[in-house]
Amino acid sequence: MSAVRDDGPIERRVTASYLIAFAIVLVTFALAVHAAFVILLERDTSARGGDLLSEARNAIELHDGRRTIDEDTVQLANPRAEGVAWYDARGTRLAAVGAFPGAAAVARGAFAERSEVAAAAPGGPITVRAFLARDAERRELTELDLGLAAGLLVALAAATVGGRMLARRSIERVVTGLRTMREFSADAAHELRGPLAAIASNAGASLRADDALAPAHRSRLQTIADTAKSLGRTVDDLLLLARVDAPIERELFAVDLGERVREAAATRREVASERGIALHVDAHEAAIYGDPAEIDRIAGNLLDNALRYTPRGGTVTVSCAPERAGFLLRVADTGRGIAPEDLPRVFDRFWRGEPARSQAGTGLGLSIVRALARRHGGTVAVRSTLGAGSEFAVWLPARPPRPGLHDF
Repeated sequence: MSAVRDDGPIERRVTASYLIAFAIVLVTFALAVHAAFVILLERDTSARGGDLLSEARNAIELHDGRRTIDEDTVQLANPRAEGVAWYDARGTRLAAVGAFPGAAAVARGAFAERSEVAAAAPGGPITVRAFLARDAERRELTELDLGLAAGLLVALAAATVGGRMLARRSIERVVTGLRTMREFSADAAHELRGPLAAIASNAGASLRADDALAPAHRSRLQTIADTAKSLGRTVDDLLLLARVDAPIERELFAVDLGERVREAAATRREVASERGIALHVDAHEAAIYGDPAEIDRIAGNLLDNALRYTPRGGTVTVSCAPERAGFLLRVADTGRGIAPEDLPRVFDRFWRGEPARSQAGTGLGLSIVRALARRHGGTVAVRSTLGAGSEFAVWLPARPPRPGLHDF
């Protein structure tokens, strides 16, 4: 059965990631262009200031032992935007040509200033100062920034359209591939159920029908029957995971999560007692909407996992309490714990940590918990301390959200 999907959220996330990366590149490029343009403007200003100082030095002349300043020697490109002034050793202005700003204008950056001491002359050295207005620079820089901003907006708008198209096509291919893979897994698992059931039933029938079987033959038949049953459980788990993306709206019933948790604990209390494990339950009434069988599976898998990895003399505690607009199911144990580097992988299908390989199980229990929790609109988390135990927490909303795209 094909699932109804809403690819919008993941498509928007992919598009947003693409746009963020593209925007970072564009902004970095714009900043580099801005910085390069500022450097060029400063270089041009410095060069023009040097030319004016050179002309100002050449304007100082000596006649019969007297200093004179020929202002006409200085050629100003724009007398309103640049100027030159000459000062004696006491700071008295001897002459000036062109724009002559005040100290306040220079201080606030409206004019660039360069100065140097000319060759000593009778009466003391002369200081020449060149002034260049920055209005033109600022206009050019503003025009550049406006052009870059407009270019960024146009580029981002085009990237948004193109990014959404690329994201949609990519997501379609990924979703199609995943759907094909899940359908294949479901079909293959479905086809395997019959032969495995036949193998298990025939092996069981042979064990029951022939009491004269040699012990070695009986052991082989028992191994075949047990292996077939184990494979059958794995096939059932794979079928469950293959159809977990189907909408849940038609499968919703009023469920008392607390009651389901208490029942799951009750069915496993004998196992806990046989293994010498104390099982504590603190589950109050918790009314939610969901699939009862899947809720049972979530609680049961978490309890089975805790009991499997808790040694004799340990404790397993299961609780259910209100949390936000839903309820939080916690299962804690005092088992061997999980190594920090293994925590990100505990919900992967078929993954089992190195110490767990000798334990029974298919490696699908926790991945089923995560898939079913997400199907109900919930989340699952784990925290663990190696050698001290683990705690799994599943949050389920009071009512699952409308069907959407589940995480892969």
